[in-house]
Amino acid sequence: MTRDKQLAAGAIALVLFGGLAVKQMRDDAKVGSKAAQDAALPKIESTEGADKITVTNGEKGDFVLEKKGDAWQLVKPIGAKANDQNVKLALENLKELKVRERISANPDADLLKNYEVDANKGVHVVVEKGGKALVDATFGKSGGRGQLLTVAGTQGVFACTGYSSFLFTRDVKGWRDVEVAKFEEAKASGLHFVLGDRKLDFVSDGSNWAGAENGKGIDRFDSEKVKDAVRALQTLNADDFADGKSDADVGLDKPTGSLTIDLKEGAAIKLAIGSETPSKGRWVKREGAAVATALPSYAVDWLTPETSKFQKALPDGGK
Repeated sequence: MTRDKQLAAGAIALVLFGGLAVKQMRDDAKVGSKAAQDAALPKIESTEGADKITVTNGEKGDFVLEKKGDAWQLVKPIGAKANDQNVKLALENLKELKVRERISANPDADLLKNYEVDANKGVHVVVEKGGKALVDATFGKSGGRGQLLTVAGTQGVFACTGYSSFLFTRDVKGWRDVEVAKFEEAKASGLHFVLGDRKLDFVSDGSNWAGAENGKGIDRFDSEKVKDAVRALQTLNADDFADGKSDADVGLDKPTGSLTIDLKEGAAIKLAIGSETPSKGRWVKREGAAVATALPSYAVDWLTPETSKFQKALPDGGK
């Protein structure tokens, strides 16, 4: 190779190596910039040990829950036992949040409104432990870039993944414990209905059920139907509450009936039965409860049953 060719080859090599070096420097800069951006993104802290949750949800208002011992209580807008499972799901969901990118570094009021992270539209969630905020974030629109949010103490609007909005946009009934009665089927030992001038009594000896109406045996009695009743009654959940209503408002000043469920262990479950709800359910009040609750229409069939529900069908269809 001539000297001129050697010089030309060296020049080409120098250009190639120089280009590679520049590319590497640019790649390194991008990596450094990405690392810096990631470091600047807010982190959603663990909710372990949380003892207070405040959710401000636009027109729905404020919901405040506090942990008392091992159970959660709803303290605003009303005082009531909270739905522990729904609270647990909300706290677990916050652990799943991952802030992925900054959408806007310096959003103005119009942009916050557009992203629905303003006070009117945003869902503001504050989780505390011993008075210290573990999470303080406002959630807005959700779209192709993820769930938009702002985080207290960090400037900007961000996008995250993992957020389940329905866990935080509940109404007061969604945060409240809806359990009216719950027991294991095998633990039931007696059902006693007082329905006007009818009294239905069903008692189990541990293997079989016996039944009576006003103290007399029931014609064509079917013990399997009592088991159906027990299964239908073993979990009763409210779909409304009589907050602000008097017993007279829901027909419980003069109950139309009652149901007592005897259990092999523990105290009996006693329900006073009131008037019909607008949705064809029934108002009931469990003994010892502070407020009456509404049971849905599908529970009413076994709450106020006709005697025929415990009878075998007539031979040949009653012909």
